[in-house]
Amino acid sequence: NYTMEKTIVSDYISIIEVFTNKIKVWTNMFIDKTPNIVIAILVFMIGFYFSRFIKKIVIRILEKRDVKPSSRIMLGNLISVLVVITFFMFSLNILELENMFKTILAGAGVAGLAVGLALQGTLSNTFSGIILSFSKNIRIGHQIETNGYTGVIEDINLRTIKLKTGDGNYVSIPNKLIIDNPMKNYSESKTATVQIACGIGYESDLERVKQLSIETIQEMMNKKNLSTSISFYFTEFADSSINFSIYFTIPSTKISESLYYKSEGIMAIKKCFDINHINIPFPIRTIQMDK
Repeated sequence: NYTMEKTIVSDYISIIEVFTNKIKVWTNMFIDKTPNIVIAILVFMIGFYFSRFIKKIVIRILEKRDVKPSSRIMLGNLISVLVVITFFMFSLNILELENMFKTILAGAGVAGLAVGLALQGTLSNTFSGIILSFSKNIRIGHQIETNGYTGVIEDINLRTIKLKTGDGNYVSIPNKLIIDNPMKNYSESKTATVQIACGIGYESDLERVKQLSIETIQEMMNKKNLSTSISFYFTEFADSSINFSIYFTIPSTKISESLYYKSEGIMAIKKCFDINHINIPFPIRTIQMDK
């Protein structure tokens, strides 16, 4: 028993000596690395405050470029994170822990791939939102037509574009659909062209119809003290009428304004044709029967 107890005590003493030696080694390493640790902490702290400074500068620059608020904040945060990661790498290099960073980076890459696959649609809309934020061809307040909807852009965020349609309702369209599909922007031009299509009877004097139509639209625009450019074209010999289209410009790109002037033009032409006895025929079908 005495021998066994002596062996156990000897083992405990050996363990304590090993642990003590390890503590001494770690302490010496810590003392040796103290300057590097202090420098690494200082570098990381400088990077942290520098990232906040860079973020403010980026947001101000994007604000001057009239980038949307949500996109400004997101891009500022992204650049801030990149700056912090860069200074973190410098800190690890100072501590001679490059291998640890490589391991962390590899793990983050695998996790990022999994997250990217899971959020593929969301990320696609986000990157599309960033593209739209820097595009000068589409801004808040523009009137556009896309994906079967027409309206005024009320908001552009990192996921959707919100349109206010003519009936006062709101439609949110994913950014990816805006990028991938055709879009008509009514606000890129300072003027809009209004088209009025009509048909007159085959017995009508075509030269007089053209003259009266142009004069009617011109008189309507003169009463509103607006200049306009007018074009008139006969388009086809239809079943019951000879059809024509008249085009004139208005100093507005709003759909509501286009509809208003189109309505005014239709009423003016109808009134003019009635006064001058120009027939706008109903569809006619002639049936000929043998005796």
